[in-house]
Amino acid sequence: MAWLSVAEIIGRIKELKGLSTDSEVALALGLKPQTLATAKMRGSIPYDALISFCDKERLSLDLLLRGMELKTEEPLRIREPEPEIETSYIMIPLLEAEAAAGISGAIPDDSVKDRYPFKRTWIRRVAGGLGRDRLSRIVLIRARGHSMQPTINDGELVLVNLRDRSGIKNDAIYVIRAPDGGILIKRLITIPGGFICLSDNKAFRAFEVRLKASESVEDHVLGRACWLGRELI
Repeated sequence: MAWLSVAEIIGRIKELKGLSTDSEVALALGLKPQTLATAKMRGSIPYDALISFCDKERLSLDLLLRGMELKTEEPLRIREPEPEIETSYIMIPLLEAEAAAGISGAIPDDSVKDRYPFKRTWIRRVAGGLGRDRLSRIVLIRARGHSMQPTINDGELVLVNLRDRSGIKNDAIYVIRAPDGGILIKRLITIPGGFICLSDNKAFRAFEVRLKASESVEDHVLGRACWLGRELI
């Protein structure tokens, strides 16, 4: 693009600054009106005055000399990978297995039927951490029957920590193996050589589990119940 003449430069300054006379332009450039008039007549561009003016007004010199802003090359920007957003929830599997809160239990089935979201911070506390080995042992099982009413109702979901099975916490609720191979939900109390299985529904009798010499608690206890919830449909 061709360079602007002195008259065009003066016109450009008038446009940018809202000036109307050459004398006002001279004052803005720090020149005497006669000096600017002489430069205009001779076509001599007062570079020093223009440079000082552009510095003061934070303008591009090319804006005055060529009538345009030159496009500056944008610096290369390296896109930083977006941080992985840790979700606030963890999906806990609901197993096909159903634990009887009654007389007999269903045959255990560890296939996944559905998944439900739980707060990550809460699951961390329940599982004792968020390692894969710990999270894989937190499951949901649906209760069936009435022996644990009013604490656990028929169809209610029970969150079970399958890692918590080596030592019984007295009066806590556990999922245990039934004699027929199914699973039961009971409140347990330890006794020498075994434990007592209690039902919260007083219509159901308590019974004892005696450990054989070759058996441990883990041969009968599958995990401890940590949370109860039901669907209102």
